[in-house]
Amino acid sequence: KWLGEGKLEMSEELGDLVMTADVNMALTIYEAAGVAEKVINCYMQKGEFDKIVTYASSANYHVDYAYMLQQLVRSNPQGALDFAKKLANNESGVQLIDSNTVLDIFMSVSLLREATAFLLEALKGNRKEEGFLQTKLLEINFLGGMPQVADAILGNEMFSHYDKAYIGRLCEQTGLAQRALEHFTDTADIKRVLQANTATLNPEFLVSFFGTVSKEASLEILKEMLARNIRQNLNMVVQIATKYSEPLGPESLIALFEDFKTFEGLFYYLGAIVNFSQLPLVHIKYIESAARMQQFKEVERVCRDSTVYEPEAVKKFLMEAKLPDPRPLIHVCDRYDFVDELTAYLYNSNLQKYIEVYVLKVSPQKTPQVVGKLLDLECNEEFLRNLMNSVGQLCPVAELVEQAERRNRLRLLHPWLEARIAQGNTEPATHNAIGKIYITLNRDPLQFLTNNQFYDPKEIGSFCEKLDPHLAFVAYKHARGECDDELVKVTQENGLFKDLARYLVEKQDLDLWQRVLQPEGFTVGDPEPPSRRYLLDQ
Repeated sequence: KWLGEGKLEMSEELGDLVMTADVNMALTIYEAAGVAEKVINCYMQKGEFDKIVTYASSANYHVDYAYMLQQLVRSNPQGALDFAKKLANNESGVQLIDSNTVLDIFMSVSLLREATAFLLEALKGNRKEEGFLQTKLLEINFLGGMPQVADAILGNEMFSHYDKAYIGRLCEQTGLAQRALEHFTDTADIKRVLQANTATLNPEFLVSFFGTVSKEASLEILKEMLARNIRQNLNMVVQIATKYSEPLGPESLIALFEDFKTFEGLFYYLGAIVNFSQLPLVHIKYIESAARMQQFKEVERVCRDSTVYEPEAVKKFLMEAKLPDPRPLIHVCDRYDFVDELTAYLYNSNLQKYIEVYVLKVSPQKTPQVVGKLLDLECNEEFLRNLMNSVGQLCPVAELVEQAERRNRLRLLHPWLEARIAQGNTEPATHNAIGKIYITLNRDPLQFLTNNQFYDPKEIGSFCEKLDPHLAFVAYKHARGECDDELVKVTQENGLFKDLARYLVEKQDLDLWQRVLQPEGFTVGDPEPPSRRYLLDQ
């Protein structure tokens, strides 16, 4: 009451007397008397630490905050923390105490939690010059038995200026392998962590982690993983290779798997990229690995559908591999016209049933090539006849006849040709071939040459000239004027003047008569050619 009425003089001595009874009243007296040190002391006793900073600033009073904090930290750790935070971040925007000093004070009495809380507040600006304190904050938690706190801080990505290599080693020592990998850039460090922790690391993290590693380092680390425990690490290596196939390079990754002779890894890696790759190496290596993994359906699919692989190399591999099912080889040879080699391979491997499959279901139009090669291989004629009969009219006649004639084996086609004619085939090639056979066998050739309407007189006539010129004359005559030059030539060269004279009389073609009686180069008054006289005598 007296204070309120102004009856007492405000002095330090009065404040000291009142202090023992009422801190608030003493605070009022000290403020009025201007005793700044004791005002601050009252605020400390009341726990109003935020007011200390405000008062000191307004009173322009220099305070030894470090000493005050040292005094407070033992009796009121939470108060000391609040006070330190206020000193670090206050209305003036000026940090009133060095953070290193605060850290030393808290750690001197083993207040790890308080030290951590203070540094989190003081360092939230993530300034480059505070990199040492960022490192210290993480270090005290790792070494102080609270790695989970350090892990959480790292997970929040609050800081970016600490010593990453050092913190990475602390992560590794405390079993935080994933965090350690996030901090390491040296290949040896990464290999060491993976060697001990591959099986426990999150697969998704490990795959994404390789996106931060250079090509050379990635390949070296993958090699180390396979060398250490290929059975345990193969699946992970395949996932990584698939994810980063382009940056790491399929050639390098294929070489990696081949160095360890792991066709399983090669098969699964290439299987993930083969449908999109334009590298011939990828396709042939996938075919090879699939064959060794006995994935024959995949071998067949790629051989049938891919347009990327190098045909010669794939054909060579398949022939050397001698797969139990030759259909992949059939597709390659059919697509790239290795028919002769395919036929020889199947025949010499006693896979005649696949020859039938090829000409019946895959490419009937290539039956002539197959038959030709089988003739070269001295294949059983009965097999050849059955093969041709199975294909029937789907087989191109002209090409088949050409293959047989080239090898002087036309008679082999006799039953097949007659079957085609019986089915109504009118192709000249069919009738030419059967005509040649009838002529060779002397099987009533005149009847054929006279009555058949479908053979080519010019071709049959040429065929007959060396065998029987008269038959050649009959064939040329059958052309109804289209082969007159050939007819005249064969009759004159072979003395068939009676046949020629009869033809000329029947034809009654003045132009033809003139060509025969006055051949080119003959003029009236020249000596008469013997052939002209023989013809006129008829």
